[in-house]
Amino acid sequence: MALLIVVEDVGRIFRGGAKTVYALEGASFTVQEGSFVSLVGPSGCGKSTLLKIASGLLPATSGRVLVNGKSVDGPLENVGMVFQSPVLLKWRSVLGNVLLPVEFARLDRGEYVEKAKSLIRLVGLQGFEEMPPYELSGGMQQRVSLCRALVTDPQILLMDEPFGALDAMTRDELDVELLRIWGEKKMTVVFVTHNIQEAVFLSDSVVVMSPRPGRVIRELAVDLPRPRAIEMMSSPEFGRYTLEIRSMLASAGGTRPPAVGSTT
Repeated sequence: MALLIVVEDVGRIFRGGAKTVYALEGASFTVQEGSFVSLVGPSGCGKSTLLKIASGLLPATSGRVLVNGKSVDGPLENVGMVFQSPVLLKWRSVLGNVLLPVEFARLDRGEYVEKAKSLIRLVGLQGFEEMPPYELSGGMQQRVSLCRALVTDPQILLMDEPFGALDAMTRDELDVELLRIWGEKKMTVVFVTHNIQEAVFLSDSVVVMSPRPGRVIRELAVDLPRPRAIEMMSSPEFGRYTLEIRSMLASAGGTRPPAVGSTT
């Protein structure tokens, strides 16, 4: 696989009045084209900030991000984003929300209607195309948000704790759904989560970050077979990965050491 994203010594400082916050310091990692990479770390360690810098929505204070060998100096056109909140327009239908990026980019809406409907079917929402989002469950709304991010066929999908507000069962269901779509679409995914099990289950590699200012402790390759099913989470191999990541975070001061028998 070719190298797609390179994060080089990225730092980010936020200044507001008399307060200065050092969010990131010397963060570096790489992402191969077509891979699934998760960022894991304690709350406030700069994971979301790093995602925004990689997308070009936020400039780095120091260091740089390269995508396809070019330095990111503004919003990228080949990137789709999914946030923790679906951020759907309540006065538009499911189909209307999915087509928003098409309209923003001033593309021919007619050419993308069938593509949008196909994505809606892909995530299991066929028949809900004309429903307003407030009549959908939280999990269904996130499926709509995912369709919206994919409708223009982005090369890169950036996801900022997209399932963090959902119950555990719905989260597991959407994690499996996401892997299925990723397998079909072959895009590159960078996924932010604070859930270690979720990161291991989804990823080819996990970027483990320290408490603020966020630094990369390690890039851990996850050598588990694909396709993956939820039952894999009970395997000894899966448990070893989660314990290793948890131990890294504990050593960096980001979480408590694991209890005996714990895999979370």
